Amino acid sequence: MRKILGRLGSDERHTFQAEFGKYGYKRYYDKSRGDLYSPTMVVRNVRIVDDPENPKMVTDHLWLNLTKGFANLGLLETGDLIQFNGRVSQYNKGFINKDKVDYKLTYPSKVQLLVDKKTQPLPEDHRAQIGMIMNLNYKFYLNNQRPLVAYFMDGFAQWQKAQDTPLPIECHKGTDYENFNSYDSLDYSAEKEKLEKNKAEKQKDLEQKREAGLKILKEHPDLVKDIVALGKELEQKSQDGKQHASEKYCYISNGKLRVVTVKYQLGKSETDDIRQALTTDWFHEKFNGKEEKQLSPLEQLAGKFNRGL
Repeated sequence: MRKILGRLGSDERHTFQAEFGKYGYKRYYDKSRGDLYSPTMVVRNVRIVDDPENPKMVTDHLWLNLTKGFANLGLLETGDLIQFNGRVSQYNKGFINKDKVDYKLTYPSKVQLLVDKKTQPLPEDHRAQIGMIMNLNYKFYLNNQRPLVAYFMDGFAQWQKAQDTPLPIECHKGTDYENFNSYDSLDYSAEKEKLEKNKAEKQKDLEQKREAGLKILKEHPDLVKDIVALGKELEQKSQDGKQHASEKYCYISNGKLRVVTVKYQLGKSETDDIRQALTTDWFHEKFNGKEEKQLSPLEQLAGKFNRGL
């Protein structure tokens, strides 16, 4: 069923609805820090609702990272209906060779709880959050010999004691499944620093692409006119509900942009640069018809005179 996700492609963001299943964690190994834990959640009966009148099932279940947007919904219960926007991403899976292709949803945004209910807030502290998940799934993890690390579970117990209204979750003792002494009070600050560094590098790369794309556009005024015309056509389709597209990119996907740029003998790399340039104020002024007014020679001469030139 997830092949439906694959057919959506990764160019556009889409709107999905799903039923909350349960919280979980993924455990992975870092050479410098050892075993690390990241909070996750599983959702069921995932439907794409770009057209709310015609929802389509895309998969029976999907694991997602417990991002801040999802965590801000508070403590969810099985069956709670949620909605979010996301982008399809392809990845390889498999126990040894990772030779199987599968699809997931990434970069969730505009997260909403579609159930009219009041929820209790989750811990924001990473240690307490992982401990909460281990306590929620205590019996299952214990029976299946999954890690129940005292460092995390004690952290959640301390967090619970500090709350005026604790979560309705029983606190248990951790096991000696692994040595937890390696976890430090910095609480994954090294991992956070690495993520922020990667984010800064990606931002720098995007800025370089925008500059390169702007240069190409300014050298090809006819190309600009063709792209604006395409964007206007796609904008109308988006307003008519026939297409879901990003206003940030003036409604133009990478694939549709490629159809235009190939006429000007521009390659894929140049097309990628141009698409990033579509997000700039310069192009949005062109798209919205807010270009600077062309002055007549007489008006230009009057302007120089007024400036004392």
